[in-house]
Amino acid sequence: MSVRRRHDLWRAGPRAELRARRSRHWRGPILAALLILGSAPITSARAATSRYVDRSNSSCSDAGTGTASQPFCSISGAAAKAVAGDVVLVSSGTYTEDVSPAHSGTSSSPIVFQPNGSAGVTIKGKSNGFSISGRSWITVRGFTISDTTSYGIYVSGSSNIVLENNHVVSAGSPTSELKAFGIKLTETTCSSIRRNEIDHNSDAGIDLVHGSTGITIDGNEIYSNARGYTRAAAGIEILSGSNTAINNVTHNNEDSGINVRSGASGTLVANNVVYENGDHGIDVAASGAQRVLSNTVYKNVTSGINVEGGASASVTNNVSVDNGINSPRSKGDFRVDSSSTGGTRLDYDLAYLSSSSTLVVWGGSSFSSISAFRSATGQEAHGLQSPPKFVSVGSDNYRLSTGSPAIDSANSGATGERTTDADGSSRFDDPATPNTGSGPRSFDDRGAYEFH
Repeated sequence: MSVRRRHDLWRAGPRAELRARRSRHWRGPILAALLILGSAPITSARAATSRYVDRSNSSCSDAGTGTASQPFCSISGAAAKAVAGDVVLVSSGTYTEDVSPAHSGTSSSPIVFQPNGSAGVTIKGKSNGFSISGRSWITVRGFTISDTTSYGIYVSGSSNIVLENNHVVSAGSPTSELKAFGIKLTETTCSSIRRNEIDHNSDAGIDLVHGSTGITIDGNEIYSNARGYTRAAAGIEILSGSNTAINNVTHNNEDSGINVRSGASGTLVANNVVYENGDHGIDVAASGAQRVLSNTVYKNVTSGINVEGGASASVTNNVSVDNGINSPRSKGDFRVDSSSTGGTRLDYDLAYLSSSSTLVVWGGSSFSSISAFRSATGQEAHGLQSPPKFVSVGSDNYRLSTGSPAIDSANSGATGERTTDADGSSRFDDPATPNTGSGPRSFDDRGAYEFH
């Protein structure tokens, strides 16, 4: 899909493309089940108190305590009074507010905000949907957050925050003055962003900056984020160190699927499916000691996995296919610029191009085959060049089918290799495939998905 087409879809509104894509991705049924599970009682050291919010209840009052018979009228009313162990249950409706919790939870008694049962709750129209500042042990789950004038969710100076199963859409506006990230974390630690749907925002879907560390970005679908006036909005933007991006599907974003940039040393990027983004699939720039492994990277406009600007990375067990073909900028399934060759190592990857183009760029040299690249550099001693046999690229299914050379051929001893794949499935030894991998398990598969 072209950048222009993505921008046209963005301008047409998020719902049209969202409806078209929901039937094509695995996350919909899983999210529904998780939302139901998420409404179960919270077990904690302090007996959980349920505080109710229902703007449609004629007896509602923000002056009360949020009982079932007299709920709060606004989520902000509940947020002002909720303390450790409280569960804020919100009834269906659209709430025009910026929710800022006044208190923190504890490790055994977090504060939880979520819809009441299967209620559909939308928060929209203010600066942010949730603003969490200087707080800890707070969970936000199950909301649609849309049409905010700034970030959908903004977390600053906080710790142990969980953002899960939310849909964050249409934050900001596509102008230089009004662009906004879907979810932004700054100076925040030991937190997680998981199983959210983040799309059609006017800057990157997720942004980690300014000392945000120990953040796990896990199992999100992030797509069609675009500034519109310039190519800059990525799916995930990591500018801070010692974070983890795993099991995400990030596609059709205006810029790269995942950016790991200056200040992001020590990042693990694993088990992600990254396709049809407007720049790189995974871009590692001006940052050191990154691990990029077991990702599936397909048909991004420029080089699929890119390391540049003095960055260093261990690139292992990836499947990178049809990236940078007819690119207006960099080419190749893999590209490492001259300033990054010294500290970057590539091995156990699978690369393939379905039409003639540059396969690998290393420093100032371009290679059309893995064998030529190996002979010239010593890299990719166990690299493969072969069709990966995806199930169906037409339906965006990048799982492996029978006979794929990626099956049972990865290095399970690579630092950061997961014992499960992007679907959460355990590693599996296919009895029909000889084990040609290495490490404690010689049967891990290359790429984000394990063949079953």
